[in-house]
Amino acid sequence: MDIFKLEFLKLRKKTRSWLGPILVFWLIMIAYPLTVEYLQDNMVIGFFSVLWIAILLSMMLATEDFFIEDFNDGSLEQTIIKSNSFSVFIVTKTFTYWLLIGIPISILSFVFSLGTSENMTLSFLILPLSMISSYIFLHLFVLGNALSLNKGSVLGALITMPMALPVLIVLGKSITAIQVEINYMGFIYLLLGCLSIIMVIVPQVVTYIIKAHLE
Repeated sequence: MDIFKLEFLKLRKKTRSWLGPILVFWLIMIAYPLTVEYLQDNMVIGFFSVLWIAILLSMMLATEDFFIEDFNDGSLEQTIIKSNSFSVFIVTKTFTYWLLIGIPISILSFVFSLGTSENMTLSFLILPLSMISSYIFLHLFVLGNALSLNKGSVLGALITMPMALPVLIVLGKSITAIQVEINYMGFIYLLLGCLSIIMVIVPQVVTYIIKAHLE
């Protein structure tokens, strides 16, 4: 709980770190209807593809300086020395970022979905997909950030982006499932299963990578 409070306060004070990704998402969603004039009568075509990509890019931006500040000031090394389980620190820090960035973006996904489709049921079904996928993307880019620590964030994005592609495919199929009213919950369970595996594996791998950087 102390770790969560500390990370929450640190992130809240870094306005650029949590507000920036949200604004980028908001701008992408605002820009979509302005750049597809020939689809004005049916804006929902292509909207969800843009939505998932916007969430992906926002989560990538959110993790840009996930470790670098703690790494540069030495607090990351001190955390490893003092903490019995560094993976718990990773889990808590990731959850904090999702709470301040992923949840607002998921709520905005619902709002923009409702505004575009004018379908309340569809928009409510989009909300859990946005919440789960944003958490998955966040974990993947945390891994990428750890891999590229002190080497530039582009390297980490290039490494982890292929891992996110299957999730984008599942999200695309889930929209089809909603539209034809079949097996929607199956895709939710699939995403939750992926998330549960990622939440266990990624903190362990990141712990090993960070320790390797510090040795």
